[in-house]
Amino acid sequence: MEKQKINLNDIKVAIFDFDETLAIHKDKNFVKHREESEENFLKFFSNAYANPDCFYDEIEPCTKSETLYNLINNLRNRNIKIYCLSGMKFSFHLKAKQSFINKHYGKDIEVITTTSQELKLKGVKILQRVNKCNLDEILFVDDRQDVIELLKQNGIKGINVDDINLLRCSL
Repeated sequence: MEKQKINLNDIKVAIFDFDETLAIHKDKNFVKHREESEENFLKFFSNAYANPDCFYDEIEPCTKSETLYNLINNLRNRNIKIYCLSGMKFSFHLKAKQSFINKHYGKDIEVITTTSQELKLKGVKILQRVNKCNLDEILFVDDRQDVIELLKQNGIKGINVDDINLLRCSL
């Protein structure tokens, strides 16, 4: 099946996932490792809560995506509102995620959370209302194809982070 190109001229709001999208984890099994024991779990979240300004740079190291950084700058130049919508068990690492975004992508991207990946659809619909736009004027970038498919089935322009080259950026 051929993937459809998305024209940024039709977009009013862009929403990005956090983990493995805006923040590329050096430990690709970070979820598995933090779930291996209660101690690892408690250490992960307490460190994130206590050290938000350095957590994703030093404790759970992540790098920014240069491709998405360039895309975000392109979106800013078009006055497109940008959000990060992250599925999270707890809000203990919300400030750490916001700090990483502020440092590596800019301070104009608000991090919002849902308790599950499935709730991202409702989160997008809330942001649609807040921004007074149509669902098909929203671009959602995620690394999970199941999330992208759910959003597409509901009229949202979802794109897998690996398919960013399908965006048309003509002015």
